Amino acid sequence: MKEKMRKRDYFNLPNMMGYFRILMLPVFMIFYLKVEKMGDKYYFIALIALLLSILSDLFDGKVARKFNMVTDWGKMLDPIADKLTQGVLAITLGIRITARIGQPLMWIFLGIFLVKEVYQGLMGLYIIKKKNFVQAAKWFGKFSTGGVDMTFFALLLFPTIPEHVVKILCWMIILVIIYAFICYILYHIGILHDKPTWAQQIKIHIGMGAVFILIHVAIMALIITAYYGVRII
Repeated sequence: MKEKMRKRDYFNLPNMMGYFRILMLPVFMIFYLKVEKMGDKYYFIALIALLLSILSDLFDGKVARKFNMVTDWGKMLDPIADKLTQGVLAITLGIRITARIGQPLMWIFLGIFLVKEVYQGLMGLYIIKKKNFVQAAKWFGKFSTGGVDMTFFALLLFPTIPEHVVKILCWMIILVIIYAFICYILYHIGILHDKPTWAQQIKIHIGMGAVFILIHVAIMALIITAYYGVRII
């Protein structure tokens, strides 16, 4: 009976929403990269696919907690889907942005992002073996994910945004991903030593500051975009 329950947990409603979220990512990527050849219709289909993916992310955790469907697999699936989303967006935007501004800033972000994710995956497995503990996504990871996603949306919704604003936004998400990387290292040190490190006491304030800076930069980008009268695609 216990084995059947465990198998059923892989296909409960929150986890099915997670699978749906992941399936929408290649749909987004395929349609977005065909916009220039196929026209505006593909652009809006791509955005709808991405929106559906994000909406499933917003509600899967709420459903899991409300109906007592929280599972260890769900704890792992949620951050995996987060990272796949950021990776797909970084690759997709990297192709378009590099061609436009002539600088590989999005590829720098993607490189740091991949190193961070490999580290987190290996460390997560080590902690499971060492402490028998499955770590869920942390608040600083969620904040960085939200900030990066918001910036990606600004770049997606306003593809003709001024180049200097694009560069600012790219540098901001590079700094945010570095910050999240450092926070996870400190968090893992705390877990392995069964106590928080001194740095964990101050990172809340640093993290909130970084997030608010990113939010203000994204808002600034939208204001500048509106000022220049930039249209959507």
